[in-house]
Amino acid sequence: MAFKVIISDEAKSDLENSYLYYRENASKKVADNFIKDFRKSIKIISDNPHFKIMFDEFRAKPLSKYPFLIFFSVNKKEDTILIARVFHTAQNPEKYP
Repeated sequence: MAFKVIISDEAKSDLENSYLYYRENASKKVADNFIKDFRKSIKIISDNPHFKIMFDEFRAKPLSKYPFLIFFSVNKKEDTILIARVFHTAQNPEKYP
């Protein structure tokens, strides 16, 4: 059973900033592939959200080709997943959500 995925405003901002970074500093193709990788990871999370709990109630799923972690929480009662942040792994871990 797939969970409903909700993407927070912060995560949307993270995605937009990262997309624009790749588009300006690499290419449109690289930026588009970043979004494809994110969508693929969201599908995996939706189908099976039981990834390692990093802290508190947050779990993390790494993107397969880009250095990012998707931080999310699972609400089993409502069958929803909240994508809290999309975090570049080179950032300071103290900035985790």
